[in-house]
Amino acid sequence: MNNEPLSIPKRVRFVELSAKALRALAGGDLAGGSAEAGVALDEYFVCDRARWVFGYRADQLAEDPSAAPWITRVAVSEPDGAVVGYAGFHGSPDEAGMVEVGYTVVPGYRRQGYARAMLTALLVKAVTDPGVTTVRATISPDNNASLATIAGFGFTRVGEQWDERDGLEIVFEVPADATQAEQLSGLGGHGDRPGRAVTMRRAARVG
Repeated sequence: MNNEPLSIPKRVRFVELSAKALRALAGGDLAGGSAEAGVALDEYFVCDRARWVFGYRADQLAEDPSAAPWITRVAVSEPDGAVVGYAGFHGSPDEAGMVEVGYTVVPGYRRQGYARAMLTALLVKAVTDPGVTTVRATISPDNNASLATIAGFGFTRVGEQWDERDGLEIVFEVPADATQAEQLSGLGGHGDRPGRAVTMRRAARVG
């Protein structure tokens, strides 16, 4: 995740990845995943990290189909329609109403404002859902780009955790009622269109 110059705010919409699309991408089938998603996906969607993410999400969806509205989606730039990354939450709101964001920008589109646009769109979805009370982000302490991306959204550092894949992470949270959807909408988030006091509950952090 990278931070970018923001002279002209970017805008993104999300395209759902079905269970079949997730399985195809997890297996390295870019053509099949693209066909299922209805958009031409970048080769980055079948790199090792992405394949692991999509396999994890496919398993999660098989176990809990109700998580479908929350988990990883394709991020498409508007109005040009370029696939710029993938983003979503790590699952449905937990018992305390917490959701955790995750977003990844395709390398060729980094440092252009898309990470901020994805985060904005995720926050719009979160704050307009009555079941969400808190939004969380976990970031490695040396990931200056991601730390800069969340700046200005009201996140507060609330603790640390150890991730099995990514090591030490700083945990940030923002109350959903502290963020106004109307304000966020002007920052570039469109959300979905067709085509926690700290609870260290996650053993793995994925996008």
